[in-house]
Amino acid sequence: MKGNNFNLLGNITWLWMNSSLHKEWSCKLLACNVIPAIENEQYMLLVDNGIPIAYCSWADLNLETEVKYIKDISSLTSDEWQSGDRRWIIDWVAPFGHSQLLYKKMCQKYPDMIVRAIRFYPKQKELGKITYFKGGKLDKKTAKERFDIYQEELATALKNEFNFIEK
Repeated sequence: MKGNNFNLLGNITWLWMNSSLHKEWSCKLLACNVIPAIENEQYMLLVDNGIPIAYCSWADLNLETEVKYIKDISSLTSDEWQSGDRRWIIDWVAPFGHSQLLYKKMCQKYPDMIVRAIRFYPKQKELGKITYFKGGKLDKKTAKERFDIYQEELATALKNEFNFIEK
């Protein structure tokens, strides 16, 4: 990591420390989730009067890497963060109530994108749920069609990965 990125890493780490979900996570997970985002410039950090208030990162995965990520959210290598066109939010940290602002900024930055995330809840840290978001210019019908295609492809790949047999 380049020397000028250490301040950025410090800002993001500070947000993690103030997040009820992230503060219990390991330094290993911080390194897996944050350093590749910084190295690949796949993050957004919101700062107000010099104080970090919100952060998110994303990876653009191919289907094979997406399956790997679903199976183990800490499995992505730095190279895999730019392996395809299937965008996933890797980290979303807004411990001071700026989640809506971060969402608005992301919608503005990527108005035509479908983005998915595995959402975790502080009280159910072992259970995640796939959610999706759409850019600000993408209509709901088109977004749902794209999301349904992604989900069908993912479901098929996961069935093949785990050798599920349909009855």
